[in-house]
Amino acid sequence: MTTLIEFQRAIDARMRRGESFSNLEDELIEPSQLSDEAKSALWLYGWSFVDRREQRREARAHIARVAKSAEAIPVLSSCDSLARPGVG
Repeated sequence: MTTLIEFQRAIDARMRRGESFSNLEDELIEPSQLSDEAKSALWLYGWSFVDRREQRREARAHIARVAKSAEAIPVLSSCDSLARPGVG
C-alpha cells in the first residue's frame, strides 16, 4: 500500500507543477510494476487534475472513435430505451 500512496504523492506533485497527464501516464503509471487495479486508480487520480472541459473533449473523441469502429456490430433494440427517461 505504501508504494501506491507514494505514486499518488508523485502524481500530485507532478500535476501541480503543470506536467501533462500524457507524460504522467507514459512515464510513471504505465511502466510501473503495479497491478492493473492500482494503475487504474492512479490513472483516475491523475485524470482528476485535467480541466473538466478537456476531460469532456477527450471522452467525446474516444466515444466517436469507438462508435466508428463498432459500426459493423449490430445494435440491440433494447438500446433504444437509453434515450427515453423512465424506460427500462
